[in-house]
Amino acid sequence: MCGIAGIFHRDGRPADSRAVAAMSAALVHRGPDGESTWLDGPVGLAHRRLAIRDLSDGGRQPMLDASERIVVTYNGEIYNDRELRSELERSFGVRFRSTCDTEILPYAYLAWGEAMFERLEGFFAIGLWDRKEGRLILARDGIGIKPLYYSESSSRVLFASEIKGLMASGDLAARIDPVSLHGYLAAGHPGTRQSLYQDIKQLPPGTMIAFTGGERAERRFWRPVRAPTIRDLDEAVARLQSTIETVVKSQMVSDVPLAVLQSGGIDSSLISLTLGRLGLKPPLFTAGFTEKSHDETAVARQIAATAGLPLHVIDGEAGEGAETALRAVAYHFDGQCADTGALGFYHLAGAVRKHCTVVLSGDGGDEFFGGYETYAATMIAERVRHVVPRHIAGLTGRIAYASVRGNEKRLPAAAQLARFALGLGEAGNSPHLQWRRLVPRFLAEKIYDGGMADLASTDPFAEYAEYYAEPHANVLDRALIADQRFHLQSVLAKVDAMSMAHSLEVRVPILDRRIMDLAGTIDSSLLNPWPKGAPKYVLRKLAERLGMPSGAAWSRKRGFNVPIAQLMRSRLRSICDRVLNQEADVFAPFLKPDAVRQLWKDHLERRNDNAFALWPILTLGIWLLGLACPAPR
Repeated sequence: MCGIAGIFHRDGRPADSRAVAAMSAALVHRGPDGESTWLDGPVGLAHRRLAIRDLSDGGRQPMLDASERIVVTYNGEIYNDRELRSELERSFGVRFRSTCDTEILPYAYLAWGEAMFERLEGFFAIGLWDRKEGRLILARDGIGIKPLYYSESSSRVLFASEIKGLMASGDLAARIDPVSLHGYLAAGHPGTRQSLYQDIKQLPPGTMIAFTGGERAERRFWRPVRAPTIRDLDEAVARLQSTIETVVKSQMVSDVPLAVLQSGGIDSSLISLTLGRLGLKPPLFTAGFTEKSHDETAVARQIAATAGLPLHVIDGEAGEGAETALRAVAYHFDGQCADTGALGFYHLAGAVRKHCTVVLSGDGGDEFFGGYETYAATMIAERVRHVVPRHIAGLTGRIAYASVRGNEKRLPAAAQLARFALGLGEAGNSPHLQWRRLVPRFLAEKIYDGGMADLASTDPFAEYAEYYAEPHANVLDRALIADQRFHLQSVLAKVDAMSMAHSLEVRVPILDRRIMDLAGTIDSSLLNPWPKGAPKYVLRKLAERLGMPSGAAWSRKRGFNVPIAQLMRSRLRSICDRVLNQEADVFAPFLKPDAVRQLWKDHLERRNDNAFALWPILTLGIWLLGLACPAPR
């Protein structure tokens, strides 16, 4: 796990060593164990190292093959590197100098060209320069676990692990894109292709782009698919158990201390229980909260006892002050992600980093195994949306929204009704896309200013809708694919940014391609058999088989979030009032400052619960005002 950056002057100008060094310095938190740059004519590559495997200088990057034709700067982990290494030695006579997984990459490219990316099991963001061909290749793992941003023009290409790395080049200005802002305020992130800022894009998951002096070629090499062939429960459970054991075992490779992030949920519990069966004994870490509706330590203790693994409980509300932490969260998100679980995950990652450098996490199970309660809502909506008039649904949603007021529980019934009814009230035939909307349309119409007014009534989920429109007869299959390709990006952005803020590597076994491919072959009736069975049905059955107590295996999903409505009225009140009231003019010309002030006042005085709508505005405002800053290391 590291930070990468680079410059390619397509017009032949020499790369500026100072710009490359500045881009690298902006990513120091991603790689505190070493820093290197490589320059050759129009190209400059940088790498910040977080040493995980082969801690010697043999793992130093940017790395060249023996002929010095291929240069690689890389962030990630390759889990089948031993198999690829053996094949390259046997079939191509390669002689390796280290045990670092990075070293296979330049030789894999020389052996298989662009087809190498289909052969990699793991997660990665790669910048590869072919000196002979004058060709820069950027590539990102299939589901987008590792981020990679770039900016291109006819004369140059910049790339970096984070937007701040691009900005440090001195060649870009941070100008907000109104359309991206519209999407961000709805989804909490700008999607998989764009960023919040003009002239800065994301490399989409499972994609590679090749740049030369005058040409550009883009190719997708992997994406999740739904093609069910497994309809027998016993077969599905057996196949999953075998695959999860293989994947978890492969992801335990590390030359530094490794642990597991344990919640009370099925996904992390499967990882812990599998480790126990394999005879592996890494410690488990979980977060505790005083608000009982958010606390899962009791279940985590049960899992630890069943698996025979040690458990450490971290105070999820401790660490530096809440305001200091939120400023750091906004800094590491570059102002463009508003995942409401980020603050809690930031605290947890910081506490866990004191004990280890690598953790396994259970992210991805909901999207690939039908775990969200929104899937039941989507199936219900398919039945009722033809008979409930949109205007009635919209009115019901607004009334329910107003009724939540000061209820600070995890997700009150009125809030669930508001989301469901507002989703039914939207135009089109895809209410699923609306369930998690942060700033609903009726609020957007109130707060959008001149720079955004024309967007308020337009659909902010064009990319999400594209994925939902895949031709599947089953609505659950469409919803799964859409969430895998769109909603999951918010989760992954949170996990990467908050862990890298503390130089902590997070591995996600359920998002290993071997498990994702298997999940795509399991019939949706085994994933979420609503109304006849619980979400993530097949995973719950497997968890029971592995010894998870039934009460925990069949309990309702909670999710890893923090009570933001409560925090905004208490420990975060000062910074909320500064950003959302005193200095709200910073949002012009995109949002009406006085409308933002009223939204905050209504929340503070408990007339409405506007926490989810205010959270993306607050995150962006902290960044716009220059209040975002990393916590002292």
